[in-house]
Amino acid sequence: QGPQWVKLSPEEIPARIQAITGKRGRPRNAEKTKPKELAAAKRGRGRPPKVTMVDLLSKTDARLLRRLEAQEVLSDEDKLKMSKIKKKMRRKAKNKQKQETKTSRVKETKKKCKAKEKKGKVEKGKDKARPKEKKGKGARKADKGAVAQRRLEERQRQQLILEEMKKPTEDMCLGDHQPLPAFSRIPGLILPSHAFSHCLTVVEFLQSYGKAALYDPGMPSYCQSLKILGEKVSEISLNRDTVSEILRCFLTAYGAAEDLCEALRTKPFQALPPEQKAAILAFLVNELNSSGLIVSEIDKTLENMSNYRRNKWIIEGRLRRLKIALAKKTGRPESEITGLEDGRRRRSSRLTEETGLEMEEEEENRGRKSRREEEVDTAASSVPELERQIEKLAK
Repeated sequence: QGPQWVKLSPEEIPARIQAITGKRGRPRNAEKTKPKELAAAKRGRGRPPKVTMVDLLSKTDARLLRRLEAQEVLSDEDKLKMSKIKKKMRRKAKNKQKQETKTSRVKETKKKCKAKEKKGKVEKGKDKARPKEKKGKGARKADKGAVAQRRLEERQRQQLILEEMKKPTEDMCLGDHQPLPAFSRIPGLILPSHAFSHCLTVVEFLQSYGKAALYDPGMPSYCQSLKILGEKVSEISLNRDTVSEILRCFLTAYGAAEDLCEALRTKPFQALPPEQKAAILAFLVNELNSSGLIVSEIDKTLENMSNYRRNKWIIEGRLRRLKIALAKKTGRPESEITGLEDGRRRRSSRLTEETGLEMEEEEENRGRKSRREEEVDTAASSVPELERQIEKLAK
């Protein structure tokens, strides 16, 4: 009597849904265990998967590399181990790549030979000779590539060695610690060794900063401002009689040895033995080295040296360009022009300096525009004018 609603049990609901959707057969047994997954099929012919660098190493090397990479701070020994492992990885990758290129080349030659045999257009002798020629050309190309690769690796290795040599090394980190050699005394030397070293220090200081050493470095504020007679220390005139007392005040204020201060309390500086005189002068030199006047003098000297070096390189670059332009105009080889090889040698020697590379890059970046203008001028100038400019710059 028409459609009627019937309440279904939970077990009957999936069967009714499958009947409505059109799927026939028994319902799935959820309790049944799933079959084991089949093993993946072996790879057929085709492109092999990309090999990672770590897979080229053995298990111990790979484990060691992972442990070293996980560390934040590495010692010199760990750095050496890591560099050795990376070199081994690069060598194995290179050998594997060579093997793959070799096998692919052999396959290509086999395919070409089969195609030529099928066509039958070329004689057997020519067919045999041509693959040999192609093989020889390929071998020559491979040899050239290997030589270029070795040259590049050697250049990179030399660059790494130079970078490592430029890095500052602590004295305690040196691997070739050796005892200091025992030097023999200078014949005819009367002074003790430490007094002689103090004298050498004073002579070298006066040679370098003699003008700056004439200025008074001043007395500290906590020193004795008034003497027994009520006269200020800064207002006492320095002469042969007063210099010993002023020197004693200076040594006391700056924390010199007590025996030197006591010796100046009872004796003048001129009456002291040579050892104490040398020690006092060396103490003065050390204090002057840390003064602002000497430090500014050192900075000024370094700045002047860098300016001189930069100007020298600019002049050498102009000389090279003028000589090259003169050689092009006259038709003579560059080696016949005097001084050209010396300039090249100086240029190659300065490229190895630490500051040379950076300052040469700055000079190259700055002077590109002026160099183009100079090239235009040299192209338009005559041979006598070029020779005159070369002589002027060489002076």
